[in-house]
Amino acid sequence: MSAPAPNPKSQMAEAYVQKHRIPELFENMTAALIHSQPENAKKFMIKYLETLKEFRDEKGSYPAMFTDANMTAVFGMLDVTNKGYISMEQYRSALKTLGVKKYNARPDGCEKDQISLPTFMTEAKQGLEQASSNFVKLA
Repeated sequence: MSAPAPNPKSQMAEAYVQKHRIPELFENMTAALIHSQPENAKKFMIKYLETLKEFRDEKGSYPAMFTDANMTAVFGMLDVTNKGYISMEQYRSALKTLGVKKYNARPDGCEKDQISLPTFMTEAKQGLEQASSNFVKLA
């Protein structure tokens, strides 16, 4: 028994959703909503979308759920002996924990398996920014 033929409308809908990164948009917005837990969730979501639009239009900064202090704390929890670096495995795990799916697989320090805080911060910010830039700019 063969599988049913793909539905063209369904394929078009899926292509649209993927092109505009709709799942990532809702995933990021939901995470920000849960993190902030505002009184007025609808108002928060509107502001979140407006901020993303401003970022897309290069007028503002992307809506970051994690501050520099948060990222430094994550690094500090991994660098328990205060050596000033974490391992590549810790780097990968920390970025995934922060929600960064695409990241530099060979950051500065990887050859020595020693990722410094400045490198971690740079990579985390870039990854979070990329994860937050959900919109495809339309003409």
